[in-house]
Amino acid sequence: MSTVRPGLPPGPTSAPPPADRARALVAAARHIVDADGLEALTMRRLADALGLQLPAIYRVFSNKQALLDEMAEAILGEALPDRHGDCWTAEVALLAGQLRRALLAQRDGARIVGGSYTSKRNTLTYAERFVGVMRQAGLDGTAALWATSTVFCYVLGEALEQQGPSAGALDGLDPTTGRTTYPHLFTTPVEQLVNFDDRFTFGLDLLLDGLRGRVHSASGNEGAAG
Repeated sequence: MSTVRPGLPPGPTSAPPPADRARALVAAARHIVDADGLEALTMRRLADALGLQLPAIYRVFSNKQALLDEMAEAILGEALPDRHGDCWTAEVALLAGQLRRALLAQRDGARIVGGSYTSKRNTLTYAERFVGVMRQAGLDGTAALWATSTVFCYVLGEALEQQGPSAGALDGLDPTTGRTTYPHLFTTPVEQLVNFDDRFTFGLDLLLDGLRGRVHSASGNEGAAG
């Protein structure tokens, strides 16, 4: 154990390790986006927010995309549920729902994750768990990979639309004119287009129905081949 001798000033404080600096920058960047949106995030503003010189930021992240990739990694870390579903369909629903919550918890979260193609720990861990579920269901190889991608992109797309300017999306619709010009569309309750929670559940159920059919077909082919 080190000791400090009386009468001597303490030694210089060492800089935090790179991983700690990166986490602090990501946290500050996410706060800026939460406050003012993704367009407001610049490396200059991030430096100013932390009272740093711009080169200090670039020593950690070489460019803004590298910063966004690490922000996406942080969001995906929050998308990993601690528990597991009772069956493969429950596990898919759990993973999809947790991803949606993580995306919506961060302003412009879907844009941040959708614009990143990083291959870091949280991203790969999420994909590994999802592909494992698909393999558990009975899919393999390309089918397991594409099934994972299909569900992931569905969640991402739904979150992206929900985080867009949806508040006044129906204000410009004239039901009287619409029923004449677009009779199929306007015989439905078009206001339900922005009922994002129920819409998400409905779409996920459709995907699960399709996956069940694909799993059943795959198991039937294996039986026929055997």
